[in-house]
Amino acid sequence: RLHAAPVLLPMQSRTLAVLAFAHLCDTTSVGVSRAVLPGLSASAAEHVRTVPNFFEGADELRATFDEYFADPRQAHPMRFVWDYWHVPDQYTLHRTQAADYFEPASFEALTAALTTYGQQELGCRDISPPWLSYYVDGCEQLLHADVPQGPFAYVLSLTLWDERRFTGGHTQILQPWVLDYWRGFDS
Repeated sequence: RLHAAPVLLPMQSRTLAVLAFAHLCDTTSVGVSRAVLPGLSASAAEHVRTVPNFFEGADELRATFDEYFADPRQAHPMRFVWDYWHVPDQYTLHRTQAADYFEPASFEALTAALTTYGQQELGCRDISPPWLSYYVDGCEQLLHADVPQGPFAYVLSLTLWDERRFTGGHTQILQPWVLDYWRGFDS
């Protein structure tokens, strides 16, 4: 199952990043088998994958966001759908359900692309509902894991990276060995 992690990565617009939270994903429901043949070793785990130009409709999604915020004096209803989400020592950001923000056809195209990618490339059956988020001064995500939502998270950046007028927006990803407490444990 893919889960939309509301983070901003330093990537060009239309780039997808997939973050793996587990070494294994249940692939039996989609008929994908990754069994290692006797005498062969498994390939190294891939914990981060980026896919440039992932979604052709990303520019349209970004245009929708820009349109809603074009005139700062206009009290457009879509400017008021944002939830200020603050969980001490974890998250501070503004978020909204992407399904309620984008036009239905655009949203359906996005979720179809994400679902197809998850099924064909990761062996996952479905995605969790995508969130849209933005960050201003003081917003952040501290170290956390989105493991309860599934073994993978994804970010589709709509940031116009070359045009940005801010610093930051980078995501730190721990190396898998950081939380590998038991490998050297001798009982």
